[in-house]
Amino acid sequence: MVELVSATFEPHVGEPFEIVPAEGEPFSATLSRCTVTAGGDHEGWIERVGRVPFSLLFHAPAGTDAPQQTFVLRHAQLGELALFMVPLGPDELGARYEAIIG
Repeated sequence: MVELVSATFEPHVGEPFEIVPAEGEPFSATLSRCTVTAGGDHEGWIERVGRVPFSLLFHAPAGTDAPQQTFVLRHAQLGELALFMVPLGPDELGARYEAIIG
């Protein structure tokens, strides 16, 4: 099982993941950013939840259009995990999807 902490994902920024929606075709997306949430009471959060909150930003090919949902993500080293992701709309790199892990 993948440990949901930023240190798990930071080494894989720039790498591809296969994203599998509940319905529709799987697509490839690159992990563009892993960001620890700034500010707040991290010590209190760590005591309650066991980790510092962070977010993951993925870029998929332009035109990828999947609604927010729990996706299955597959990665060569990390294996398979499920994350709830939200589409943020496109930018110059393609379609953006974000997962926030609290």
